[in-house]
Order: sequence, then structure tokens, then C-alpha cells
Amino acid sequence: MKFNQFGKFGILIAIFGVLGIKSFSQDLIAKLAPIDKTLKKVDSLALLNLMKIEPLANSYASDLYPNWDNVHVHSLGDKFNIPDIYSIDLTGFCMPTKQTKITSSFGPRRRRMHNGIDIKVYVGDTIVAAFDGKVRIVQTERRGYGKYVVIRHNNGLETIYGHLSEQLVKENQEVKAGEIIGLGGNTGRSTGSHLHFETRFLDIAINPADLFDFPKQDITT
Repeated sequence: MKFNQFGKFGILIAIFGVLGIKSFSQDLIAKLAPIDKTLKKVDSLALLNLMKIEPLANSYASDLYPNWDNVHVHSLGDKFNIPDIYSIDLTGFCMPTKQTKITSSFGPRRRRMHNGIDIKVYVGDTIVAAFDGKVRIVQTERRGYGKYVVIRHNNGLETIYGHLSEQLVKENQEVKAGEIIGLGGNTGRSTGSHLHFETRFLDIAINPADLFDFPKQDITT
């Protein structure tokens, strides 16, 4: 199916099952729980069989993304294919920062959409990769993200880390969850040191708070 990223669309995203369907990008993800926690609650042969017959996305989600672009954050253009059902594996996650204070939430602002969340960090705080993946972009936007990093992950997500003071990875570098990728800063369009953090699926911005509970430093349940 083809969808325009500025129009309505539907997609089912689940962890070994269908958990929700929404019509707008900011409502794309339903409440999710990490698979390791699910397995602790469910001791089911059916679940184990399902895990065997529905493998997760292959390396760096090449089955989803038709290209590898080191220039454009939104690399797919206006139209793209979205699968009817896709499993996003949130196991092995790592919070991008140990800081827990959200200073700006996901959602519309006066003249634009805020496609991520802002987390209060201090200049020099370590910022780490949220999942295993491959660094797609290491660039600087003076009037936007400032110094930023984009990582494409094995589970189909892409994460963006903005306003860094230092970028400590290179494009096309493979990283592990929890590996340091940069330092907190105040570069670009920023009025104070913070981390701008985005989670995207096929260029569609997803509210990170639907995935991560920053105050509790855990997956949202």
C-alpha cells in the first residue's frame, strides 16, 4: 500500500501480535511492553512457535527501507510503502540519557510540529544509542538540529539525537545499544542545553513517550 506522509494512513505495529491501529502519525504506536517482560508472563508453546515463524526485521531494516542516504533525514520522499503489519522489537533498548526531565513534549506548536521530545541534559553529558544499529547521518544544521546523529536500527526504527556538542561516531558505523554516540549540548535552534530525541518508522514521527518512560527509565507499559 502507498501512503502520503501528510495524509491519513493506517498501520498495525505489534510485538508478536497486533496491538493497535491509528489514523495519524502521532498516534501510530499503541502502548508496548518489552518482549523479555512478556515472556516472563507468558509461557506458551504458541508464542514460541510464533517467534520462530515470524522473524524480526533483518539487519538495519533493509526489507523496509529501499535506500541508504547519508544526507537527508527524511530519506523516503512524499510517498512510501508501509506494511500492513510489522513487528517492532523493543528488547535490548537503552535510554539515550540518564536524565529524566522532559522539557518539551511531542506535538503541535504554534507554527510547526515538534516531532520529538526534549530532555534536559547538560553540556558534556553522554548520549548513547537506544538500540543496536548503523549510523546513517552525522551532520550539522545551524538553524535546526544543530549537531545531530541519525541511527537506523535492526527493528525498523530510526532515532535522531539533536543539539549535541560533540558527535562521537561516523556515518556508516555500526553501534550497539548503550554505546556513546555524542555529548549533550546547545547547538542549532536551541535556547538551552537539551537532547532533542526522535523516533521514526519509515519517516513517520512517533511520540517517543509512547515507547519510553523517561522518568522511570523503562519501556512504556
